[in-house]
Amino acid sequence: MAGWVLGIDGGQSRTVAAVCDLQGRLVGVGRAGPADHVWEPGGRGRARRAVVDSMARALRAARLGLAAGQRRVEFEAAFLGITGATEHTRRAVKGCVSTKRFRLANDKVSALACVTEGGPGVVVIAGTGTIAYGENGKGESADASGWGYLIGDEGGAFWIAKQALAAACRAYDGRGEATALVEMITAAAGVKNLWGVHALIYSGKLSRAKMAGLAVVAAEAAAGGDWAARAILREAGRELGLAAGVVAKRLDLHRGKVTVGMVGGVFEGSALVRQSFAREVRNHAAKATLARARYAPVMGSVVLALKMAGCAITAKVRANLEAGSAAVGAK
Repeated sequence: MAGWVLGIDGGQSRTVAAVCDLQGRLVGVGRAGPADHVWEPGGRGRARRAVVDSMARALRAARLGLAAGQRRVEFEAAFLGITGATEHTRRAVKGCVSTKRFRLANDKVSALACVTEGGPGVVVIAGTGTIAYGENGKGESADASGWGYLIGDEGGAFWIAKQALAAACRAYDGRGEATALVEMITAAAGVKNLWGVHALIYSGKLSRAKMAGLAVVAAEAAAGGDWAARAILREAGRELGLAAGVVAKRLDLHRGKVTVGMVGGVFEGSALVRQSFAREVRNHAAKATLARARYAPVMGSVVLALKMAGCAITAKVRANLEAGSAAVGAK
């Protein structure tokens, strides 16, 4: 069966496009800049360029790029999963893709597909920020958390880093118990003491993304047995598990078997977070099955595009999607 589908994953750092055939075989990948924050000055143009450029590069890699006199490639279906997708995003990318079937949604939808392949369940995404999202078999969806780094995102990398810094500052002052986080954070930041870290943060030299990177330090300290870091990571797992449990209950998925997915660097980087998360999830949904993402984020968009095109996710298609995920990069 001839034809092509397009999956796009647009985030805060980059946009990835994947072109696959109707058996889920990856034939081309393209990358471009970020596609989020469309409400900012120049945001719409940036989002449109990210979609167009990543798609064009994927088509060229697939040897489907336009030659002189060749008509534009039309996809059987295209799914665009973009961080913070809104009506502004829809207007920004309108007309970019020639396709018979089109859907634009928040990337939390494609993240769930990385775990459930379009079926019911819950996924928690824990990267720099956090969000929990779920769908049931009645066409209903719900989410929790995702309020941003200033007022929420509990359990995310930025939140973990902020808690680690607070614990380190308390210890430095003598207001809290000693912790290895003091020395480990200053070493990671390349400064002499915590006042050097303070200067980096408040001068704007330590960006939000770089500060979130200090969550890795907390994970290392916890692995070494540091009490403060272990407490922070256990609390991160509890917060993430609570968000998952709330979503499961809102969708009436908590009474029976439900798949709860774990996606993002926080889960990948800490067994302690995963263990605490699992305990909290099962406090709310006793029969929950915890799962890691089967596919790379962009391949979650491909899964949904294939389903939109009427393709079943068979064992053969699944194997092709998994191979494509390995080729695209880390899940």
